[in-house]
Amino acid sequence: MSLSQTTGSSSDARVATPTAFPDSGTFGVTERITLLSATPDAIIYYTTDGSLPTASGPIFDPYKLPVLEAINVDEKGITSIYTIKAQAMKAGMEASAVVTFTYTIDRRSKDVYFTKEIHPGIQMILDFDDTKMFLVTGSERALLIDAGLGTGDLRSFVAGLIGELPLDVVITHGHPDHIAVMGQFQHGYNVYMHHLDLPLAETFVKQMGYAIDLDRIIDIREGFVFDLGNRRLMVYEVPGHSAGSIVLFDAENGILFAGDAVGSNRPTIVDSLWMQFPGMAMIDVYLSTLQGFRSKVSGKIKEIFGGHNDLPIYGEQYLDNLQQAAQTLVDYGEDILVPSLRPADAWQVVAGNRLTDPNWAAINVAKAACLTVPADKLATLSNLQVGGATLQPGFKPSGYTFSAEVAATVTEIEITPTTTSNRYQTLTLNNKPVRSRKACSAQLEQGDNSFVIVVTSPDGSATQTYTLVVTRA
Repeated sequence: MSLSQTTGSSSDARVATPTAFPDSGTFGVTERITLLSATPDAIIYYTTDGSLPTASGPIFDPYKLPVLEAINVDEKGITSIYTIKAQAMKAGMEASAVVTFTYTIDRRSKDVYFTKEIHPGIQMILDFDDTKMFLVTGSERALLIDAGLGTGDLRSFVAGLIGELPLDVVITHGHPDHIAVMGQFQHGYNVYMHHLDLPLAETFVKQMGYAIDLDRIIDIREGFVFDLGNRRLMVYEVPGHSAGSIVLFDAENGILFAGDAVGSNRPTIVDSLWMQFPGMAMIDVYLSTLQGFRSKVSGKIKEIFGGHNDLPIYGEQYLDNLQQAAQTLVDYGEDILVPSLRPADAWQVVAGNRLTDPNWAAINVAKAACLTVPADKLATLSNLQVGGATLQPGFKPSGYTFSAEVAATVTEIEITPTTTSNRYQTLTLNNKPVRSRKACSAQLEQGDNSFVIVVTSPDGSATQTYTLVVTRA
């Protein structure tokens, strides 16, 4: 039957007319549409071909959003027009009016690039799929971050923006939407990528036929600085999304160029941090990585420019949400997962509301393969800090023995252990109970001072011991 009639109730109340997020408009990439009604528990019927909704037609499911595909035929982009009609119903109320939403998906050709200045000296370059690259121009050099998914002459496009400035190219990680035309720059320019991602890049070179000389890729590691004259970008390793994922931080201006290392959060695509494929980190390991990175740049990140967001993410707020999402999964396990909105075969944990919070965050995972052990059995540290000293080696979840050195004049230090799970049963330092994330004062004798940290899992079935030796010279 048509849904434009009442439900048979004598009530004069009418269900609120559906709204759509995003609303009608023109877009360049595939969109996912969320339908909403202000009437609680209303059922929304809809169509995507312009026909009237019926009781036998699709019912809106917030975990299975209508998808409006962006289409390329070979290289050429196609303009597609989609019409969604929707009507909301609820027992005992009059059905809402039928509302129409019209969307134009104006797909660009694969060889097209365009750019917009997002800060003085920083150009965001977009390809046909809205993959983001960044051209950072300094007083003495320029730096291109990533090489996108497009097929056009990116080298000439960039050359037209930098004039006579020398150029370096850095790839944040080895996935195809970041490496596609990096080979264009391998003659005449230095091209950098963390070598842990060489196997990943090699896979896509073979699968997709990219013209990339893997032997000419220069390895890059944490601590490397791109000095552009009046701007410096420091490299940090943030593995997880890939083994060799890096970010670049402009500390003076508080700008982080993150690739996909901390995900993206466009609310209509719908984005997340993708961690659901083989070779990506377990979330308890990634949580440790994220905590460690944040401790190095604590409070300094103002904006994050990632590989997919159209607008900057506000640094610390977004990272707080991302860390909260990871922590929630670590603490409570797979029971808190919800179906992913993209792709449909993944699961995710979410912090914040994507419809209202510009800094919401989500992490996609594969169910039954997202934690190293079940949440109740996590008996590990995710971070260990020693005030006034540098931990050797730097903390990693796979390490259990650490050392640090202090001057002879130092007689007291602070040790801060952070448990992976907030639900740990016990945490001790030299047999004394301590609290996670709380600094503990420790007296130092001359020479070597040993500290033993023991973590007990939430269910009490597992323990892990860590040893820290602090040498007072």
